[in-house]
Amino acid sequence: MMKPTRVLLTAASSLLASNLMAGEAVFYVTEDGNAMRDIAVSVNGQKQLVNSAGFATFDIPAGAHQVELSQFGEWLGEFNFDTASSEENAEVQVDIVGGEAMPEVKVYLPGQVDAMAVGQIAGALMSDETGGPVSGARIAIEGTDQAVMTDDNGEFAFELPRGEYALTIAHPNYGKRDVSGLRVMSGVTTGVNMTMSLSGNGVIEEVVAVGSYIPSTATAQERDSSAVLDAIGSEQMSRFGDSSAASALTRVAGVSVVGGQFAVVRGLAGRYISSTLNGSLMPSTDPMRRDVPLDLFPASVLGGIDIQKSFTPDLPGDSTGGSIGMTTKGMPDVTGGKVSATLGMNSRTTFSDVNGYEGGGTDFLGVDDGTREQPSFAESFTDGGNAFPRGTTSDEKINFTQSFDHTYGVQQVEAKPARGFSVSFGTLNEEGDAATGTYGAFSYNDKWTARHDAETNDSGVVGNYERTARKIDLAGYFFYGYEGANWEYQSRTLLLRKTDDTIKTALTNDVANDKEFAKTTLQWVERQYLGQQFSGTHHFDGFGDDSVAWRLGVAQTSRYEPDRRAYRYSRTTTGAGDFSLEGSIERRYSDLTESTYDLGVDYTSEILLDNWMVRNKAGLSFTTKDREVDLARYASNTVTAPVDATKTPDEIFNDANIESGLVSFAGSTTPTDDYKANEDISAVYLSSELDMDTVSVLAGLRYESVAQELTYPGKEENSTSKLDNSYVLPVISANWRVSEDTQVRASATQTVSRPGITERSESVQYDPETDKELIGNPDLEISHIDNFDLRGEYYFSDEESVSAALFYKNITDPIERGVPDADGSAAEGYTFRNVPSAELSGLELDFRVNYLETDSLSAFVSGNMAYVDSKVDLAGTDAERLEGVSSRELQGQSKYLGNLQLGFDELATGQSLTLLANYFDDRIYATSRGDGGAIIEKGRMTFDVVYRYDVTETFLVKAKVSNITDEAVRYTQDGVDYEKYYEGTDFSASVEYQF
Repeated sequence: MMKPTRVLLTAASSLLASNLMAGEAVFYVTEDGNAMRDIAVSVNGQKQLVNSAGFATFDIPAGAHQVELSQFGEWLGEFNFDTASSEENAEVQVDIVGGEAMPEVKVYLPGQVDAMAVGQIAGALMSDETGGPVSGARIAIEGTDQAVMTDDNGEFAFELPRGEYALTIAHPNYGKRDVSGLRVMSGVTTGVNMTMSLSGNGVIEEVVAVGSYIPSTATAQERDSSAVLDAIGSEQMSRFGDSSAASALTRVAGVSVVGGQFAVVRGLAGRYISSTLNGSLMPSTDPMRRDVPLDLFPASVLGGIDIQKSFTPDLPGDSTGGSIGMTTKGMPDVTGGKVSATLGMNSRTTFSDVNGYEGGGTDFLGVDDGTREQPSFAESFTDGGNAFPRGTTSDEKINFTQSFDHTYGVQQVEAKPARGFSVSFGTLNEEGDAATGTYGAFSYNDKWTARHDAETNDSGVVGNYERTARKIDLAGYFFYGYEGANWEYQSRTLLLRKTDDTIKTALTNDVANDKEFAKTTLQWVERQYLGQQFSGTHHFDGFGDDSVAWRLGVAQTSRYEPDRRAYRYSRTTTGAGDFSLEGSIERRYSDLTESTYDLGVDYTSEILLDNWMVRNKAGLSFTTKDREVDLARYASNTVTAPVDATKTPDEIFNDANIESGLVSFAGSTTPTDDYKANEDISAVYLSSELDMDTVSVLAGLRYESVAQELTYPGKEENSTSKLDNSYVLPVISANWRVSEDTQVRASATQTVSRPGITERSESVQYDPETDKELIGNPDLEISHIDNFDLRGEYYFSDEESVSAALFYKNITDPIERGVPDADGSAAEGYTFRNVPSAELSGLELDFRVNYLETDSLSAFVSGNMAYVDSKVDLAGTDAERLEGVSSRELQGQSKYLGNLQLGFDELATGQSLTLLANYFDDRIYATSRGDGGAIIEKGRMTFDVVYRYDVTETFLVKAKVSNITDEAVRYTQDGVDYEKYYEGTDFSASVEYQF
């Protein structure tokens, strides 16, 4: 419960109450603390029914007053009270006990000090579209300068003198509305549970409780939206035990997550999805992908996630599958903080012996202390791994090799339990109609993961491997807000770091070539997001109820991969001799930095025309991204006699062998390994929505211009590649409110899919999972998509609903990842090319039912299901020739997706239990040449259980069990296991203290 905002009991407030309450008797009728309905109140022969909130009001003269109460003709009681003059008012609280009225009468003279008893107006503001809270809305008491902002839970509260009041509600996205006729009685909390929609409509439901504030527990209805929208609030993430944006998204209808990082929405992956943070476009920390790795965003700093699946003009033009809008926490509702600690273990990994190696002294922080840093001598002498300068002496080559730290050995270490902690603190200061607030948070997590019993079969090369990763997560966040009656300013600073220390050892057998291989890879990757965002909103009277919202964001992301070491030993199978170092040891140093500058301004105006409402929106945005990629590669010479190649790499690269020149390193960087890129996206949009009571229609246009340029400093000729294009994207949508409980909405839109920088880059990148080459294509063109959406929704109670959605998309010139037309090692990699067309269609079902509701227990069941079908046309292309098929499904698309949640709450003890099930169907992981079918990630079902116990108001305990069945992760090719491994069951427990 949020802390109430005390209103000064000034003479002005007293006068307001006096004017409203003069010569009145206000009755409030309850039973067991709840407002009663259908009660007839008779005062001096005048009869009224109490309203739905339990109130009835009469004008009364001076003198004696006789009161009678009945319900459906059944007598409940009678009593008398007196007023000395016509200026006196009366508050009458009547509690029905055992069918008999028990009155409490308070007679007072308005304006007198002893009459200024206070009550409370409190409640929650929820969103029709998301079902979650609307934070940052300004709630003002009409006729006064008193106002508050709704908190992260959408809650607000005022303490007010007894009287009748009206509220004015304003929000930059949900518009304005007024609520009148709210009665405040002394010692009574008038709870106002409200919903608002993006179209400005909503439902006001008044609920009153004596002496205490009872917040709404209902999920607001999804109504009056121009878009198909799903949302995840911070409360839901907490209940489901989701640790990041990636895990939270798996609960949404039609959404799956690949590799624990990247979202697939309605069968469409990265290039068809836009991602924003507080409205600003996100840069990427992965040079191999166009989309944003969502595991980078911990739940501890997120206020909520919106997934808008149908395009509107205010979204980025590449929001085809959907737009993932993440928001961080905002203005706190009270001054206070929270600290939590977490401990976890894995059934297979924790306390077992796993791969490890000698690292640096600050590895526990996820920060390399320089141990893995590229040697300064090697970097400067070869200009980042290029060939030796002409005239290089043997001594210089020896010094060059000696500059590297020759640590390659893998050792067994004990995997420690997962551990983490977080701390947050916020302040709120209110002065008159202005408020300032701060919020800061920091979190740390350290977890070991491993793949167990891992098997692989790649084109007849069979064997097993062990892959261990230590994951270190750090997050820091600071918010500052300053809000007034008609404006607000916000500043958000965010630092996110995610480090993976990965060791992979594999033992495989190539039966056809009589060879056995032992391969080792040591990989350290630091991913970081550092962002600063400023935003503001101003409300004013212009054409109607108008507002201007602006944002300015600066962000830098990086992916730092120092000293990736890979080497392979081999031996003949028939000889069964010792393994010998084969080929060279490769050491790779890569550093990606991408800076993004984002500016946006949105203007909204709501104009009331008789019974119709017109909502106009216009805006512009500009985003520029600058990317710089530095990649340095070094390779050793092939080891020959007299050096013993059966020794370990540490032994082979000893001082004696280096100084004698028997072993050495040299640069192997290619001219296109380094590149710089710039991408500018400018946009202007305009939309207008006409709301005609039961039908609303929205039409709009978005104009976008994109300019992309890549340069290769190490390449002498043709060192620049450009893409320059612009387009107009139309939108038309309609929403028909068939009845109070039923609505149907439809839309037809056009969107695009732009090639990413990596997809057009001539620089050879490497897949972090398979280490296969990714070869860009500078000739890629923009794809154009036609989208059609239809959705019906039915609400059969405040919290219970069912919806069904149909969608269809036609894609012209889709960009597909496929096999390259190459030989050698490059033939095992991937490239990108436009193919003629693709079609996608599907169905989504979503529901929630409360099947138990008592004073002490409640329970719900919710879930969703999606069916998605797609076909990519490859006819007449290189893709058809190389893959050996004329059509196939989209990569990453599952035909069936499903979620089921069962929740149980024991209200008396503050305990809750949630059971979660998630399923995704088979999906194409990667394409292959015609002699081998596509590699398929097999579908699987996962089950989780989350428990929560609110021990006290300030102390709680949580526990979660994830991946209970520990089903194998499997990839197949032509029906045969290509790869298979187990991840184990995760157990975690946490304690949390609020202060």
